[in-house]
Amino acid sequence: MPANARLIAALAAVLYLFTSLVPAQAISAREKDFQDWRLRCERKSDNDPERCFIMQIAKALKNKRDILRIGVRYLEPEKPAMIFLTLPLGIYLPDGLLFLVDGGEILNIPVEICMANGCHTRMALEGALLKTLKGGRQATLTFYDGQQQKITVPISLAGFTAAYAALK
Repeated sequence: MPANARLIAALAAVLYLFTSLVPAQAISAREKDFQDWRLRCERKSDNDPERCFIMQIAKALKNKRDILRIGVRYLEPEKPAMIFLTLPLGIYLPDGLLFLVDGGEILNIPVEICMANGCHTRMALEGALLKTLKGGRQATLTFYDGQQQKITVPISLAGFTAAYAALK
């Protein structure tokens, strides 16, 4: 397969993964709140399996506007769940994202791709990260805007453990 064709196939796969958290035109959907996390399950047709994810939309500390969409879903039943992060366009990419739970260890996360609907990244939710999120109360995601001004976004973990359990 030529290099350009591989690149196009890889970008198409990434686009599919990121758009899979955007609510689709579902024939049926159900939602349930677990404190600050929402479980949404939907079907595109009566013959399709139900697809579920949990999510939260977080606001910037400074101006209180919606600035981060964080979601978790299983892409394959036997694989770990994936965390998907969507941020606005115009962020400063070289520094990536800094993720912190309850003042613990900082996790540096690179941004994978920016598209018309925002900048996206993902990571597997397993091991120490899963344990930390389940036991945590508050996470923060820090990144920089185009003028390299720091933006910190609080992410409530209230209800995360119950929402994650309902996702399985």
